[in-house]
Amino acid sequence: MEQHSLHGQTISDFKRAPQSLIERFKIHDTAKVCDSMGGYGAMEFEIKPLENNMRVFGSALTVLTRPGDALYVQKAIDMTQPGDVIVINAGGYKDVSCIGERLGGFFKQKGAVGIIVDGAVRDAAGMVTDAPPTFARASCIRIFGSMGPGAINVPITCGGVSVNPGDIIIGDRDGVVVVPLADAERVADLADEHLAGELARMEEVASGRTIEDVFSLTPKLARWTGR
Repeated sequence: MEQHSLHGQTISDFKRAPQSLIERFKIHDTAKVCDSMGGYGAMEFEIKPLENNMRVFGSALTVLTRPGDALYVQKAIDMTQPGDVIVINAGGYKDVSCIGERLGGFFKQKGAVGIIVDGAVRDAAGMVTDAPPTFARASCIRIFGSMGPGAINVPITCGGVSVNPGDIIIGDRDGVVVVPLADAERVADLADEHLAGELARMEEVASGRTIEDVFSLTPKLARWTGR
């Protein structure tokens, strides 16, 4: 049978991000985390929350599926643990969905804290009320069924970013960022530094210093003013 070497794999034994490490990111937004990785790690801009106030912080459980097929999405429900973010590579197709409110509700019952779909979802209203916070490229009524192929907890791409099982997933109104688990401590440290710098600059401006002074703009502006 013609298939990819990953098809049919369902891996249950992988290292999830410690909750204590995930908690460190909850004071940060996606933009600050992305900045801390030099602009990398952000999924393509089309992947957005179904509602703007949705936020996601958790450890990735990855799903590979054929566009419009729910077989391995269904199987992933049984493998979900509390704190997991379900990250689904559905090929980026916006005109066919791979998950709706019923499956989304089952993921929520298992303790999933987010669903990220590189593709479309359906039953958007039900996903908002009954599923974990959900991010996708689009909503679309059509779904093809549950025949496969697919895989669970294999390396995937989602929104143009590599995602491995256990990576830390952060989502908010701006989009989704993937922090590799092996680098997460360093990224969290840098995000903390960025936040501290922002807060310090806010205090300086509040005390009366000019933006030009606070951001050291004078030499940059001099290039354009001839000074």
